[in-house]
Amino acid sequence: MEKKTWAKLIITIILTGAIAAGIYRQWFWKADDAGHTWGAGSLTTSERAYYTNRINAIIETWQHSRRNTGSPEKGRFEDSYGTYMVIDLDKNAMWIEDNGQIQSDNYTEFAAKMNWGLFHKTPQTDSELPGQTRLRIRGGNSGQDYPEKFYLVGAGRGAGHLYFEFSATSRGSGSGSGRFLPQSRQSSAAEPNDSYGSLIVSDSEYEQYRRSSPSRDPNAPGEPVDSSPFAQNKAAWRKIEMPLYQQIEKEVSSAGFSLRDLTVQPGPDFSAAHADLTVHTEGVLRGIFGGNFGGNIYLKIDYLGDDIWYAKIAPHPQRGTMPRRDKIDLEFLIRPTAPIPDSQRVALLEKARMIQPDAAVIAPSKWKVALPNGATVEFIGLCENPSAGEKWWGPDGSPLEYAPYFSEAYDRPREDRKIYEMAWRIELPQMPNGSSGGGTQTGPDGCVGSYSQPVRDRYGNQIYNLNAQGFAFEQPRTKTTLHLGVSVGNGQYQNVTFENISLVPGQDQGFKILLPDQQQP
Repeated sequence: MEKKTWAKLIITIILTGAIAAGIYRQWFWKADDAGHTWGAGSLTTSERAYYTNRINAIIETWQHSRRNTGSPEKGRFEDSYGTYMVIDLDKNAMWIEDNGQIQSDNYTEFAAKMNWGLFHKTPQTDSELPGQTRLRIRGGNSGQDYPEKFYLVGAGRGAGHLYFEFSATSRGSGSGSGRFLPQSRQSSAAEPNDSYGSLIVSDSEYEQYRRSSPSRDPNAPGEPVDSSPFAQNKAAWRKIEMPLYQQIEKEVSSAGFSLRDLTVQPGPDFSAAHADLTVHTEGVLRGIFGGNFGGNIYLKIDYLGDDIWYAKIAPHPQRGTMPRRDKIDLEFLIRPTAPIPDSQRVALLEKARMIQPDAAVIAPSKWKVALPNGATVEFIGLCENPSAGEKWWGPDGSPLEYAPYFSEAYDRPREDRKIYEMAWRIELPQMPNGSSGGGTQTGPDGCVGSYSQPVRDRYGNQIYNLNAQGFAFEQPRTKTTLHLGVSVGNGQYQNVTFENISLVPGQDQGFKILLPDQQQP
C-alpha cells in the first residue's frame, strides 16, 4: 500500500475516533444529567445538600424560640407552650407549629424512599420514637436543661446515612457509610430533677394546651398579610430553593463535571444568595481532550423579579480566585413557575449582569476623623433593624445611597422600643514591631439594650472590615451620642464622640464630631 494511502487511512481512523469520542462524550453527559433525579436511585449531592440545609434550618429556628420564653423568676424561665417542633415519621416530614398554626417557612419533607428514625438518648433511657413526636423548649436556662439528645437518622438509597443530632441548645449533622449508631448522652447536671424536664410533649400536655388556647372564629378576619418587599422576597426564595439546588447540579453535569459538595445560603433580605460548590471531573477521554479539573466554585445568585433568578460564577469574596473559563463557566436563568421565553433571555441576561457588582464596596465616609494615637475612625451610617428593605442614613440624617450591610431581626418587635443598626470603621496604624493591635469601646447614650451578629452583604457573605452593632432605644427618642474609645497597641483609649446622631432619617439633630481635646473631662 502506498504511503499516501497509509496516511489517508491513519487520518481517517483518527478523525473517526475523535468524532466517536465527541458523540460518546455528549451522550455520556446527557445520560448522566438525566440520571440526576431526586427521589429515585442513589441520593444525589444536591438532594443531600438541600435536605440537610432545610432540616438544620428548622432545628435552629426552633432552638431560637427560647428567646420567646417568659421573664426569669428566681433563676428559672417560664415555659413557652406556643411553639413546637413536630417530627412525623409516618408523613416523613417535620415542621414548626406556632400557636396552633404550621409555619409554611419551616416545613420540609424528608428525602424520599429513605428509612427515617428518631432516637432519644438520656443517661437513664435509650429509645426509638415512632410516629409523631412534638418537642418544645422548656425554659431558657441552658444550665438547667434536661440531659437528653435526639438523633434524626435517614438511611438507604446508596447514601449510607444522614444524621442530625440536637438538644435544646446544640445541633450537628453529617453523613457517612454504614450504619449510624447514636451515642449515649452524658449528663452535665447533678440530678435530672434539677432540670426543666424532657423536651418531649406528651399527648395529654398537648391536649391541655389545645383546650386552653382560645378558639378561633372561622369567620373572623385572619392575620394581616405582610406585603413588604422583605416578605415578598422570602416567598420568592421558598419557591426557588429546591429547583435551584436541582438546577445547579444539572448545570454542573451538563458542563461535563460531577458535583461533590454544595452549600447554598440566601442573603439577609432574600433578594440574593450565594452557592459554594466543589466540582470534579476525571476519565480517559477528559484527560486526553480537556484535562482533569477539580476545585471550588462560587456562584452569585440574584432575584430579578417575576420569580426569575440569575446565577453566575464569580470570584469568591474572601478567596478571590476563579476557575478559568475554558475549564468551567456557569451562567443561567431559572424560574420555577414557568419556562422563560427565549425572546426574553438576552434582555434578562443583560439586566442581570448589570446588578452583579464585582465586589461589595463601602463608599468612603465624610464623617471621618484621625485620633492623636494614629487611628482613624469613620462613621458609616445607621438604619432600623432589621435593615433588609430599609434605607440607611448618615448621623446627620442625610440619606445614604447604598446599604453598607444587611441584617436580620435580633428579636420580635416591641411597641415600646426601636432597634437601630450602627456601622463604623476603624483603621489602626502599624506598630514598629509590624503589628496593628488595639481595642475599641462603645457606648451610646440612652441605650437600653445592645445586640450583635455577623455582618453580611446582600449575598449572605460575612464582611470582616466593618464594625457594626445593634442598639435599642425607647420609642420617643430621636437622637443619641456614640462614644468610641480606640487604643493602639498597649496605649490608653482615646475617645471620639459622635454627638447628636439622628435616629430619624431626614432630620439633623445638631450632629457634630468631638475629638479628645474637645471633650469635657
